[in-house]
Amino acid sequence: MALGLAIALSIGSAIGLAQPAHAARDVVQNASNYGRAVTALDDDVALWRPTYTAGLRRKGPIDVIAYGKRAKRASFAGSTYGKRVPSFTIAQKNAADRWAARPVDRDSQGLVGTVSIRMGAPGSKRLVRARVYADCRDQGPETAGAGRCEQRDVARFGGSLVVLARTNDAGRPLASDVRIDSQGLSYNQLLRIARGLVPVTP
Repeated sequence: MALGLAIALSIGSAIGLAQPAHAARDVVQNASNYGRAVTALDDDVALWRPTYTAGLRRKGPIDVIAYGKRAKRASFAGSTYGKRVPSFTIAQKNAADRWAARPVDRDSQGLVGTVSIRMGAPGSKRLVRARVYADCRDQGPETAGAGRCEQRDVARFGGSLVVLARTNDAGRPLASDVRIDSQGLSYNQLLRIARGLVPVTP
């Protein structure tokens, strides 16, 4: 399954790696693992790696994009697990940044609900609130115009989970916007993927 991302960027060539630590720099890179992806961003950011993938393997590298400085900083890291159905993608960025490659907002999505989940490294998990959506709208007469979706619709039509993930690294509070888009996975599997995310820091 492709990432399904709307990318409208004008980015120059990536700047070399020999720069001071945490210096904001432009980058377009494919990373082989989350450690290299977070190093490529070269910023005060945490990326969240799934420890539960519903048995799906990551498809290809992790796409990393960043450009701009300070208030105009934009970042993105995206990865895909599985092929077609079932599959899911994880798109994430530093919460203070704009999206360098924004996940596509779908008109077919309706809110399933808001749920509290625990996320983080073992021994330091935090309670956070996640919003879960399903692509149930306009799927048929029974859902046409419906504002809300049901938990079963996540598996039937596809779903998304959006969460602000927080962690600490050497006393630094780090926050990341994380979105998981799924096809062919259940509501409970989507929550389990989110609960299994662990932070990877520079």
